Amino acid sequence: MKGNRPRTQEEPAAGSAAAPPRTKRPGLLAGVLNGSFLTREQVLGNMPFLLFIAGLMLVYIGYGYWTERTVRDLHRTDADLKELRSEYITVRSHLDRTEQQSQVAEDISGLGLRESRVPPRKLTVEPEQAEAVR
Repeated sequence: MKGNRPRTQEEPAAGSAAAPPRTKRPGLLAGVLNGSFLTREQVLGNMPFLLFIAGLMLVYIGYGYWTERTVRDLHRTDADLKELRSEYITVRSHLDRTEQQSQVAEDISGLGLRESRVPPRKLTVEPEQAEAVR
């Protein structure tokens, strides 16, 4: 027995043949970046599924853009609705004010007209008289 000392590069481990030196394989990230992982058999076998997943991702991204545009349109429509509602309230109050009898009487007084104080009378015409007029 040789004792307890560390092995050096020249001394192989007991019971094992001289192992060939290990070649360093490119890492997983390097394989993804340079595209070499696409040539592996497992990836080639699953290519239809990977293309399906890529298509789903594109649809998902497009759906996100569509949703954002729809939300912007809703906000714009809501702002327009609020403005139109306030304009409606303003116009309606102005119309209510101008339709009041006192306001109408005041407006026509400038034309030389006055409000009648005598109530209207109902005129009745007999059917024979109506025929004679025709």
